[in-house]
Amino acid sequence: MKVITTHNNPDFDGFASCVGMKKLHPDFEIVISGVPMQNLKEYLRLYEDAFPYLTSEQIAKVEEGIEELIIVDTPGLERIGDEIKRKLKPGANITIVDHHPDIRSDEDSEGTVNSAAYNVTKIIRQSGAATSIVTKMMKERGIKPNKMESTLLGIGIYEDTGSLLFSSTTLDDIDAIRYLFEHGLEVEIVAEYVKFDLTIDQKLLLQNLLQNTQVYTIDNHVITITYAETEKFIGGLSAVVAKYWYAQEPETLITVVRMGKKVFIVGRTKSPDVDIRGLVSEFGGGGHRQAASATLSMVAVEEVIHKVLSLLPKYISSGLKAKDIMSSPVRTALAFETIEQVNKIMEVTGHNGIPIVEGDRLVGIVTKKTIEKAINHGLGKRPVKSVMTSKLITAKTDTPVSTLKKLMIEHDVGRIPILDENNILVGIVTRSDIIRASQKQLVQTSQEHEPSFNFKNITEIIYERLDRRIINLLRLIGVYGNEMKMPVYVVGGFVRDLLLNIPNYDIDIVVEGNGIEFAKYVGKQLDAIVVPYEKFYTATLVFKDGFKIDVATARTEYYEKPGELPQVDVSTIKKDLYRRDFTINAMAIKLNPNEFGVLYDFFNCQKDLEEGIIRILHNLSFIEDPTRMIRAVRFESRYNFKIEEHTLEILKKNLEANYLERVSGARIRQEIEKILEEKQPLIAIRRLAELGILKHIFPKTYYTPTMDEKLERVFRFLPLIKQRYQNISDFYAISTVLLEFYDKETLEFMRNRYGYPKKFIESLKFTENMMLPLKSMVESQLTFSDIYKVLGKGNPYIFIHLSAYLDDEGQQYLLRYIDAILSTKLEKVTGKYVMEKFNLKSGPLINEILEKLYAMKLDNPSLDEISTAEKIFEETQNKIKQAEVSENTNR
Repeated sequence: MKVITTHNNPDFDGFASCVGMKKLHPDFEIVISGVPMQNLKEYLRLYEDAFPYLTSEQIAKVEEGIEELIIVDTPGLERIGDEIKRKLKPGANITIVDHHPDIRSDEDSEGTVNSAAYNVTKIIRQSGAATSIVTKMMKERGIKPNKMESTLLGIGIYEDTGSLLFSSTTLDDIDAIRYLFEHGLEVEIVAEYVKFDLTIDQKLLLQNLLQNTQVYTIDNHVITITYAETEKFIGGLSAVVAKYWYAQEPETLITVVRMGKKVFIVGRTKSPDVDIRGLVSEFGGGGHRQAASATLSMVAVEEVIHKVLSLLPKYISSGLKAKDIMSSPVRTALAFETIEQVNKIMEVTGHNGIPIVEGDRLVGIVTKKTIEKAINHGLGKRPVKSVMTSKLITAKTDTPVSTLKKLMIEHDVGRIPILDENNILVGIVTRSDIIRASQKQLVQTSQEHEPSFNFKNITEIIYERLDRRIINLLRLIGVYGNEMKMPVYVVGGFVRDLLLNIPNYDIDIVVEGNGIEFAKYVGKQLDAIVVPYEKFYTATLVFKDGFKIDVATARTEYYEKPGELPQVDVSTIKKDLYRRDFTINAMAIKLNPNEFGVLYDFFNCQKDLEEGIIRILHNLSFIEDPTRMIRAVRFESRYNFKIEEHTLEILKKNLEANYLERVSGARIRQEIEKILEEKQPLIAIRRLAELGILKHIFPKTYYTPTMDEKLERVFRFLPLIKQRYQNISDFYAISTVLLEFYDKETLEFMRNRYGYPKKFIESLKFTENMMLPLKSMVESQLTFSDIYKVLGKGNPYIFIHLSAYLDDEGQQYLLRYIDAILSTKLEKVTGKYVMEKFNLKSGPLINEILEKLYAMKLDNPSLDEISTAEKIFEETQNKIKQAEVSENTNR
């Protein structure tokens, strides 16, 4: 086992450093011991799905020892979890990343790492935070954190450096913060979790504010107004307000403080619906939408508060509500269903929590963790209501997102069921929904009013790059979606290639609703044939000119076993995209008129597309469908992209575990055939060989430079022979080289696995055995009749196999031979003619005469067939007579 850990009861610096080190070492697991500090604990209640970790209790159940350990933000073993120490193997590799060497390097305790017992590497640098060291390492390695990771790392640095104000702060800390800002650090979220201390005057001021607090509800938003008065100036009002903010956690805070003749207004809000900047602008102030201030002179505090209350409704917008972000319909389980049945539902849908209903009432909710614990204790046959949580935290459809977020944090829940006005369950909101909605609102309400990165309108690109007919068709499909009250999207490769400006008319439509019913409706409107596939909730629309469109229900695919075809369940567009193979194929464009052209990108797919990266969406991707290993190589070679490092590591791991062998030969062959349709298939074949994938498809094939040269010749020869023969399989063509020198038993296995015809295998062995003389005859340009005596009329795959051994000149002579074979016919002399002319009965002699005549005509197309046949007959008769005389003499 490989583990990253920090000191017991971790703070933000310790945990953030762990997350950063995992970016550097993706194959390690984060393990934390003890209870996280309160602010980190609150953070993880909302964000733990984004930063998975194990606890000491969890690894205690794992038998495997720890052979590699990374320790961050502490100088040795003393402060890490006891379970981690127990599992350390003798001679384990330990890396320590810590700061403040002037304080910690002199420690001489029992926890100091024994260099004799372990292989120890220390990375000790002077900085204000261990996270700064880790961030610098990431920057040096070119590893870019995403927005959420940057924010977490930023919290770690800001907290340990007192927002860069402590004397221990170094330039490395500042450089690290700058790097994180470049990659999306959200300072508003940092401000929610970073704590600091106050001066005595500031504490007295805070005490006055706490004593003078009034709470109002305005348009469903809780507004906290606090005030204080003092005759002297007290610096750092913003710090005092921040302390109040962290201690009381109001949704929206307006602070009014008189200091002498000046009155200061400071406002902060967590809600994207409240425009603080707009409010304080009424007092001549400014700032950001969610944090702003103003300064007044010679006014009464009461007057200011009265004006604030009268102006606030003007600066509160409706914003996003639960109904805007919830998933609906909700997958539920019945109270009497067994724990095992509910576990199956979770595996199928990928949900980590499911509401439980009894009759028409919502009675509880159960999480994946609870279900797994119950099964581990042998309770799988019990009804799920025996382990569900009946103390429900619910919300209404018009509950603001900010309130939902607060409910999740206060009650430490990961999902909230949403009820309508009749208390009927109509949706569910998860942590991921809250985070995505918060990020979207933050961007949409920023000073620049830029749209969210993940959702942007690309109508201009659509009109610029697509044919008018396709645009009109997509618009009509969107209109029909509105008429059927279904969200409609075009998805997958079409979107990918549109963004790459590559023509692609393979259109896949996904609807949030019944895809087959939608296809029937569209077919009726556009006079197209509908071919439904009930099992997969899909249909194909076939137009009169042969143009096709595939229509699917937004769905979640799940796999009963690795490598099998998926089972299907109805879902939403996000989950439909999440089931796809790679991020570059996981985007959708909305087609409904009110959102036509909006690009839906939940997984930063555009970034991977721009950077030329092939990345899986989750770590089980290659296990669920191992053919994705082959597909990754196909996309990599087609677009000249690169398989992302972590994806490549998982690919290799699953390849070594023989997951590809679990897939049917037909599906593997299908993926190889798709590679062979690419413009430069040999590049992909080389990559398959380099990664070891080819070895798992053709187990006794050793890809050498010689084999590569053979395939190069085959690919040069293929277009030429395809001009002469129809229906040539490229898969069989390359197999003539890849299956060379296989033993009989393995060839039979390959024939059964990949469906090779028996005649193909026979011709392969024939050519293999005759290759040296055939190669010599062609290269020496012997007469066609001589070659014919050995090769006969052959077949395309014999010629392709032979071409692998010939240079360009040899291939040209072989083509001349093929042309002669295909164009030469005996027009006057037939088997019947020979029988009648020479008074012969049916037998091998007739075929011998015809074969000799045909071979001679290959060399001389203007040959006189009649006279030549007579000469051949006379020669044959003479040979027979000579043989008879010789036989009599011997007697």
